[in-house]
Amino acid sequence: MSISNGEATNWEAESLCSKPENKELDFFSTDPGEVSAAKNLCFSCPVRGDCIEFALENGKIWGVWGGRDANEIRRILSVNANGEEVRRGRFPQCGYCGARTSRLTTKTVDKPDGGRWTTVKAVECTECGFEWKSRTSANAVNAYHTARAVKAERRDKKRALNKKGPSTRSASKASAKPARPVDAPEESSQK
Repeated sequence: MSISNGEATNWEAESLCSKPENKELDFFSTDPGEVSAAKNLCFSCPVRGDCIEFALENGKIWGVWGGRDANEIRRILSVNANGEEVRRGRFPQCGYCGARTSRLTTKTVDKPDGGRWTTVKAVECTECGFEWKSRTSANAVNAYHTARAVKAERRDKKRALNKKGPSTRSASKASAKPARPVDAPEESSQK
């Protein structure tokens, strides 16, 4: 399984999928049995972290990489099958250990080779320390944390209102109704 234009990287040469005895496995199959077999091999691979990091940082949204299938990779990257950024209401998890989004943080990292962009967005898992550079993943993680903060703020406001007690709320409701003048005749429901 050559990844980088015919030249094996250090981690690729150590991968289990590059061994002759595993060449019959199809890492780009859509057959559930073959996908499962490929993922199982990945989970015993010594360079699984390097592989999934490569896939996430280079937009490899098809096939099995580092024990993650195409759907899992697209979810982690928050992209659709065309590679376009999407929000599905489901947020990314750690590509390595599968930790929930609440365990992910974002940061800006200097890009050592410069070029057009001098910094890049990265996501880091606080559970396992795995880090990958991905603008779409970072955007989704930030959206998750923003949504949680808004939800917590609403919950706190609701709790503060509930702490005031029913007597305060009923008094404020009563004062909001216009009072009927004492000398005004009562309205009859029958006319």
